[in-house]
Amino acid sequence: MPHNRFDWASRIKTAEQEYHAVRVAVDWVLGATPGEIHDVTEERGWDDLAVADISAADRNLDATYLIRMFSVFERAIFSYGRLLPGNDVRDVEGDVRLDEVGAACVILQDVIDEAQAVRVHRNNLVHRRIDDYHAMMTFADARAKVLTYHDELPEEWG
Repeated sequence: MPHNRFDWASRIKTAEQEYHAVRVAVDWVLGATPGEIHDVTEERGWDDLAVADISAADRNLDATYLIRMFSVFERAIFSYGRLLPGNDVRDVEGDVRLDEVGAACVILQDVIDEAQAVRVHRNNLVHRRIDDYHAMMTFADARAKVLTYHDELPEEWG
């Protein structure tokens, strides 16, 4: 099946739009009174949300959607990478794949390095290797780095 860069960009944008929708909801809950929270949760048949649950949702939101967005980006890169000579039969790690696709598409090394930084950050989040991940990379920064690399892919492949 042929792949289209704009379709992949749309998928990345969908992850971003979901992130913003959830951010608005979490921000509303953070500012809501206990009574408002009770009303909303009772309507859905849930127990009241604890302050710790709300704080955890707020704290983990960027990481959760950064991981989701990167998985969409990575899927696009892997779909292109499979077309490179010999890659249809070998399994390649994500860092190698980003480098190989970057070289094949003549992407600037700085752009490849920025995408690699997002990949490393995502891996650290997934494997809980860092505690203060907010300080390291925001969702917006990761998105910009991923899309800069993504924009260098051909319009279609496959």
